[in-house]
Amino acid sequence: MASIFRRLLSIRKPKKVLTRKDSITGRNHTFEVPYLSRLDGNQLQTGQSLIARGYITGSEGFIVNLTSGPNVELDDDETGQLDDRLLALRVDLSKGKVFLNACINGQWGKEAFVKQSYKEGDEFDIRIRCFEQHFEIYVEHKLIANFKHYVPMSNISHIYVTGDVRLYAVSWEGKLYNMPYTADIPGNFYVGRKLFVSAIADKKPKDLSIDFFAGEDVPFRLNASFIQKKIQRSSEISGTKSTPETTFEGKNKFPLKAKRSFDILIYASDDKFLVFINDVLYCTFDHRMPAAKIERLQINGDIQLIGVHIK
Repeated sequence: MASIFRRLLSIRKPKKVLTRKDSITGRNHTFEVPYLSRLDGNQLQTGQSLIARGYITGSEGFIVNLTSGPNVELDDDETGQLDDRLLALRVDLSKGKVFLNACINGQWGKEAFVKQSYKEGDEFDIRIRCFEQHFEIYVEHKLIANFKHYVPMSNISHIYVTGDVRLYAVSWEGKLYNMPYTADIPGNFYVGRKLFVSAIADKKPKDLSIDFFAGEDVPFRLNASFIQKKIQRSSEISGTKSTPETTFEGKNKFPLKAKRSFDILIYASDDKFLVFINDVLYCTFDHRMPAAKIERLQINGDIQLIGVHIK
């Protein structure tokens, strides 16, 4: 079997940032492994991404698998062949490496690896973006490798995670979105709702904007300038623009980076919007009108949109 691995990019150990374990980010709840889940709906679309997040509970490491079926482990008294693993991403804490491989028709390919240091207690963020000819592998928001398919990605039917971890979330996000992205908000963006945006910044990004609309008014606009390394919040109501706000929580003035994946969560509380970037509270913005009047949103900028949904 020819080598699966076609290209590796170096990766440096990311700076650890303390995340909030509360009900808004969802990190107040975890679930155990082994985790086996069938893909819902139709076959995967080009551009869709698996996002697996959690924290490490022991020293043995863990594995994230994309399989062609639910037969992923054999009991001691069983014989036979397991379903194909179109991708097996294995994190080895003792070696400080992430290994990549595949097993098709019972035959493993040549294992490749990228250096990545984790230790017990660390949080992790792993993303696998699917394309017709390859996977893009992101670890801690950074692209570490392209991994060429042996069989079509349409063969993927299950996700299987096992090892010394607890999971915050495992989800499939998005497709290839056209920009700007505009969508109505069913039921409006009332207090208690959350907007989730996952994306990858372009190689040379200039800006990113997320606008909430109530008719012609803009009760909330978030604008990020990669050039100025500044994130502003403002509103525009009855043709009058508010003074942009630039204050932020914590020490990281501008947490977005070129060619890196990121998540933005916007939560409507009773009197303000709370903005989380990569699950860390970044800023707030007081309501200029009732949040329940917000009926539409638009996302634009120098990004590849991975996923957007409202809960």
